[in-house]
Amino acid sequence: MLRSPRLLASSARQSRFGGLSGMVRLFAALFLICAIESVDMRAVERTVVIFVPAMDDDRLEPTHDAIAFWNETFTHIGLELRLGAPVVVVGVPRSVETYARLIALRAGRLPVPEDLEPMVPSELNQLDADVVLVLSRQDIMSYAWKLPRIESGRHLVVIRQVRGPDRGDPMVSRHVIAHELGHTLGLLHNENPHTLMCGPCQPLTAESDNRGFLPLTDSERNALREWYALR
Repeated sequence: MLRSPRLLASSARQSRFGGLSGMVRLFAALFLICAIESVDMRAVERTVVIFVPAMDDDRLEPTHDAIAFWNETFTHIGLELRLGAPVVVVGVPRSVETYARLIALRAGRLPVPEDLEPMVPSELNQLDADVVLVLSRQDIMSYAWKLPRIESGRHLVVIRQVRGPDRGDPMVSRHVIAHELGHTLGLLHNENPHTLMCGPCQPLTAESDNRGFLPLTDSERNALREWYALR
């Protein structure tokens, strides 16, 4: 049985874009290691909902690109798994933004009992989606998070509003989004600086493949085949 982190946060990756301190990165890494949950692998097609502040948000197209990358990857490695065509919801509810910030603030702390976690807002609980992707208006850490108290193993992916010189850079956005979606599939960080799932790496310094994305490792592709191949 595959085991994957409750907080699948790319804390080291986000430090390149948000200036997280080394101590926060250390605690976030501990959080990543210690918070373990199983990932649901039964669905062949995973439904996706995207909350976006506005249709002209410059992260929306990279989000579609990242979803297409994963579907092409599934086909390439012989899997029938798919991320479905996303439903786009314009406007991020305040309660969802608040929840996203509360979870982001948890990145520097070890897990707490589930009954002490922030309540999942009804706007998320009521959605019929395996992955809810929020293009946040906040300058917080991007992460993937397994929603608690929901048996189906649904995930929340939060993508921060990039500030500074990387703002609007589609390469940065699509790599961060594809990286976080990889966590929802069960992939953890690696230390290979030329791959998508590298934790402490800078995507702008690595060479992407002909699709414009950093590749997976052989072991990651083999793991996906093992986890998701129809039996």
